Amino acid sequence: MDIDIDDIKGLKRILEADIKKSSNVFIIGHNSPDFDSIGSCIGLSMIAKTFKKPTYIIVNDEDAKIEPGVKKIIDDNKEDFNIIKNNEFLNKKNNNSLLIVTDVNKDYMVSVKDYLEDINNIIVIDHHMKDEKTIKNSKKFINLNSSSACEIVTRLLGYFKIKYSTEIANYLLAGISLDTKRFKHNTTAKTHDVAEKLIDHGADIDYVNKLFLEEFESYCKISNLIINGTTIKKYSENLLSPIQVSFTLNRNQPKAIYLKEDYAKAADRMMKFNGIDAAFTLGYVDEKTIHISARSGKRVDVGKIMEEVYGGGNAQNAGGRVESDNIFEIEEELMNKVYLGISDKEDIIDEPPVIKIKQIKRK
Repeated sequence: MDIDIDDIKGLKRILEADIKKSSNVFIIGHNSPDFDSIGSCIGLSMIAKTFKKPTYIIVNDEDAKIEPGVKKIIDDNKEDFNIIKNNEFLNKKNNNSLLIVTDVNKDYMVSVKDYLEDINNIIVIDHHMKDEKTIKNSKKFINLNSSSACEIVTRLLGYFKIKYSTEIANYLLAGISLDTKRFKHNTTAKTHDVAEKLIDHGADIDYVNKLFLEEFESYCKISNLIINGTTIKKYSENLLSPIQVSFTLNRNQPKAIYLKEDYAKAADRMMKFNGIDAAFTLGYVDEKTIHISARSGKRVDVGKIMEEVYGGGNAQNAGGRVESDNIFEIEEELMNKVYLGISDKEDIIDEPPVIKIKQIKRK
């Protein structure tokens, strides 16, 4: 039975009751975990462990698919927080296990998707929009007003009156920093209040910033993807302020595989160019699966565009995936979705002109 949890105090009550009656607790974030995913997993693990329950975090990805900063957190905490893979989960789960899913609500985005029906008790904690792929037969706390899963979990730690170390505070702050683009987007007064509490617990802004430093090789790879693979379409007849949307993919090697985070970084970087109102980056994360990262300012609602077909998110930060052997067909379909999405608000020209990225690069 699906149950929607309305407030965080209700979430606390359900977590406490369900953890107490469970034989063991498993916590999982989305595939290719980022700072928000792993940080919230660790915070939730601390809550479960206060009830003396065997608690495990599931990270089933290969090391090559995990960002270096996130991998360091996983490696540093593998023993203390019992970080396991799917095969260990299958050996340890039973009819009385509790599965907590954080920073994701779509079934296809968790590594244990094929076993969800075998789990009798699932709690979902997230800040992304629901859709038809949202995990069924679960208790859900989905708060679109929260900046991140780490914001929600930090508030939970406060309600549970759990003391946590400087390292944990750093992980939680990193998750919030990631999903707010260093507190530039998707923040509320509660977000800043939570960040202040983490700093009071010893979180170090310099440490968090170092986690986000890119390797030179990664920087070059993303730069090449942008420079050689970006097309910009101009929408709207407003000559003084047209809507410009970028679409980035590896046009020379369309089957090239990147980390999901690489696509996100490319989209983030495109939004730093003057005049870009929205950015979509797409490419393969495995042989069949295309990931799409979408970013925007205030003029384009990328969450609405993405949720119709591919995934979801909020107005300024969204993502999704689709299985296809032809990435150019997906790009054309996506361009049409953007075209229709923008036409709801603006008069658009029949044939949006295409601008190559090198024209933007000279600015």
